[in-house]
Amino acid sequence: MKHAILKSLQHALPALFLMGGIALYAQPGGGGRAMNPEQRAEQQTAQMTEQLALSEAQAGKVQEINLKYAKQAQEAREQADGDREAMRDKMTTMRQEQDKELQTVMTQEQWQKWAAFREEQRANRGNWGEGNRPKTEPAKEGKMLKKEKKAQKGTPDSDDKQ
Repeated sequence: MKHAILKSLQHALPALFLMGGIALYAQPGGGGRAMNPEQRAEQQTAQMTEQLALSEAQAGKVQEINLKYAKQAQEAREQADGDREAMRDKMTTMRQEQDKELQTVMTQEQWQKWAAFREEQRANRGNWGEGNRPKTEPAKEGKMLKKEKKAQKGTPDSDDKQ
């Protein structure tokens, strides 16, 4: 019996590690946490170039600005020493400075597009981990209806067990 369990674990564990590795690999950049400043600036510049149809000259200047602030952001994260509030304040100030520099490179129309895009991203950030579901959750509504029907019948719901 013990031998059979060990033998099945011998095959199951590598499969579990493989699946876990695939799941981690599928995450797009780990939310940007694993990127160095150069990669972060490159990704942001590529996104901006695509979203705003930046010219080659604009893209070069935007890349320089993004790299400058990506390096500063990394330093701020390293120096924060767990003080999230201080880091947030510093990052907000840096973002404002970066915005001023970016505005000198972009047209008014490009800047408005970029500001609108960022606002949309910020609004969607609150839905992370929820699969971007709408605020009213149909699954919970359905569950509530089910509970109400069972309550009317007088039968306990299996979800109510503790």
